[in-house]
Amino acid sequence: MLYWDTMRVGIPIWNGRVSPVLDTAERVVVVDAEAQTGEVREEVALEPRRLPLRTARIAELRLDLLVCGAVSRPLAEMLAAAGVRLEPWISGEVEDVLGALTAGQLDRPRYRMPGCCGGRGQGRGRGRGRAHRGRAGAQGRNG
Repeated sequence: MLYWDTMRVGIPIWNGRVSPVLDTAERVVVVDAEAQTGEVREEVALEPRRLPLRTARIAELRLDLLVCGAVSRPLAEMLAAAGVRLEPWISGEVEDVLGALTAGQLDRPRYRMPGCCGGRGQGRGRGRGRAHRGRAGAQGRNG
């Protein structure tokens, strides 16, 4: 469970929505929710596509959570090494996503990017099925 009143959350943005790809997002909205003072928001520019600089910039924001869309494995690994907690494969309007986060409903299918099985970066069965059929076909020809 997320304790929204004690969190500093970042969401990469594009046209009022969660940016579809963290690796190329130009801006991130940082929402600092404190029970005593209310919510504070700021928009921050991200470094261009150089992943080490992008990672350093995100790490210096001192986020408790970075909610994002798709993210490359190299960037996800760099962010994890820098101590940044990710909630990837999220899509939707920023305000809706923040509302879902507040309500503890970010795991609902409507916030998951299309094509994401369970929203945890695993491919849908369709992709696995192709690989499985390929192996089965090869086994069938050889056996």
